[in-house]
Amino acid sequence: MRQRKTSLNFLVVAVVIAATAVLVAQAKFSDFGINEEQLKSRMVPALVHGNIPAYPSGKSYHAASPAIQEAFARNCMAWLKWYTESSAFLADYNRERAAAKPAPPQSKGSADDQYSAYLAEQRKQLEEMKKNVAAMSPEMQKQMAPAIKQMEASVEKMAKDPNMASMMKQGIAGQEVQNKKDYEDEVAKYNRDYPADPKVLIATRLRQFLEISKDVNFNAKLIPIGNGRMDFADPQYRQKSTDWKLCYRAGESAVQAARSFATEWLKQLPKS
Repeated sequence: MRQRKTSLNFLVVAVVIAATAVLVAQAKFSDFGINEEQLKSRMVPALVHGNIPAYPSGKSYHAASPAIQEAFARNCMAWLKWYTESSAFLADYNRERAAAKPAPPQSKGSADDQYSAYLAEQRKQLEEMKKNVAAMSPEMQKQMAPAIKQMEASVEKMAKDPNMASMMKQGIAGQEVQNKKDYEDEVAKYNRDYPADPKVLIATRLRQFLEISKDVNFNAKLIPIGNGRMDFADPQYRQKSTDWKLCYRAGESAVQAARSFATEWLKQLPKS
């Protein structure tokens, strides 16, 4: 199967992070070459976006026995649970949640006010254009005269033509409605991405992990595809998601341990 760098699923990372040191079931993160402080700093974006930017080498992990892989998975899951229940994580989450909150659209006044402001801006630009042209050579002034005349006519038509004024005011009002809708959509997305209680989001990620990993065929056969690369013999597995393939590479013992832990963890979290 093709090996490539990719972002890891928030929970899949718990079973695929590997180290350069010898794997020991009860080892500290530092013994695995894992910087715990870096992991802490990544947890909020990992939770919000469903992935963590880690690029582990699987050499030591895959050299370990299934029992050690299982113990490592349980230790990682336990750490995730412990840290996401800590006051430090909650403070980070609330800080990033506040920073991500969308700002409401600023009112620019009524359609009449905005139309008047638009006309004033057009007249200002016209006067500035006249001033700039006046400083040019006679030849350039002659060349620019048609453009100035056209702009003057356009401004006058906007100011005096009721049909054009009505059409432009309708456009302004329509844009106000669209801005309001866009803001409401942003707020809805924000509430999904950053619920007030992070436990709601944790529960969502746990359910996603259980769904992704429920049908992994750990006995799926790999075949060489050239240049030292391997891929699934069965084409249907080649179409599986990156996270599904990460579960496959993590191995059945580790994934089943993570699934068991996630199932129990879910029982302590909000239903929706």
